[in-house]
Amino acid sequence: MDVSMARILVLTALAFAISGWAAEEKPMLFSPVSEEPEWRLLDSGQGRFTRQEFENRLGKIFDPTGAMQPYLLFDDGGVTLFRDKARTRPLYRLTFVPEGGAGEVNPPLLGGGDPARPLAGKVICLDPGHIGGDWADIEERTFRIGNDAPVVEGELNLRTSRRLAQTLEASGAKVVWTHDGFEPTTTLRPADLYPEAISYLLQGSLGARLPKYSANRLIRWNAELLFYRSAEIQARARRVNEELRPDLTLCIHYNAAPWPGGRVRLTSANGLVVFAHGSYTAEELAFDDQKFHLLRKLLENSTPVELGVGQAIGEQFQKQWGFRPENYEGSGYSHASGAGPYVWYRNLIANRMFDGPVVFVEGPYMNDRNIYPWIQAGEYEGVRVFAGKSRGNLFREYANQVAAGVIDYFRRQAESSATFTNYSP
Repeated sequence: MDVSMARILVLTALAFAISGWAAEEKPMLFSPVSEEPEWRLLDSGQGRFTRQEFENRLGKIFDPTGAMQPYLLFDDGGVTLFRDKARTRPLYRLTFVPEGGAGEVNPPLLGGGDPARPLAGKVICLDPGHIGGDWADIEERTFRIGNDAPVVEGELNLRTSRRLAQTLEASGAKVVWTHDGFEPTTTLRPADLYPEAISYLLQGSLGARLPKYSANRLIRWNAELLFYRSAEIQARARRVNEELRPDLTLCIHYNAAPWPGGRVRLTSANGLVVFAHGSYTAEELAFDDQKFHLLRKLLENSTPVELGVGQAIGEQFQKQWGFRPENYEGSGYSHASGAGPYVWYRNLIANRMFDGPVVFVEGPYMNDRNIYPWIQAGEYEGVRVFAGKSRGNLFREYANQVAAGVIDYFRRQAESSATFTNYSP
């Protein structure tokens, strides 16, 4: 054990002793900065699904490796979820449709409306990833090469989202935001999260690769991580779920590859991916709140919309840019959805915690040698040549392709609804 880790163990043991409880008396039940699950919120799913439908969704979408199975006990009437693999501490019981009965028919895929104005009446929430501004360095989502303008992902995401909002609104949508600026949504700050940082380091990350910092710096680094990755996204989730209640949420991001040799220099790594929610890992399912959210999203059944919108965006990416789709085969944390080569399942904080369909779009790589000069060119008018191709500014092109995919999805649903006739009295 190195000196830094020995010091962190001493500090954490002292902190727990001062607070009046020992580490072993408080098992790691919840993800960092998370709230205790409200299991009653799952009650609307009671008696709505057959066991076959439950198991199909679980295996194909949320738990492809079977990591959830040790926590489940099936019987003739339903399934009980347990905290532990020994199945001694029950958390929740879900009842199924009685044997021989019909399960709930899948809801329409956000259809209806006018094919000529398919977004009319729809509420679409935009979630520009990260915070940016004064928080960019803490987020570790910024870099600078030479005397060029710094590349700050939070700012790129916001620029693109503002372009996207204009197009969606012009097509009839009401656009709402998780945030529209460079201030955090959460009222918490890193200094408020030191106790959680110490707890997480002691219980949750001793086996993980950590920066080689001093004990104090490691605690501060982890408090910052919990601030921008957990507290901020969970604050956005509360806004989405309690105030905004959109029909669809679009999380807009850019991507980045590891620096070659650890040095800040450009690489060739560009690709695109769209995530629908799913693909929980065994490590994640050790937490009670992760089990809760898996069941919540399974019963919510937003997957058909996420796949439909994701596939439509992927088709636009292929047609307009032709950039390669990412391939996460064998990653252990993501698996293919079958809805085109660009769409994969992944369990991210945003698409786990936001209610309703959430489509998470990872755009071009910021440190790719062909994309970087395109970013540096800014929001110019007209077209310029990059990598031998005439391009409009990156933010407009990215936004236009996402918008075109969303509009195309809703138009298809509206056209399908328009051809249906209900002959019942």
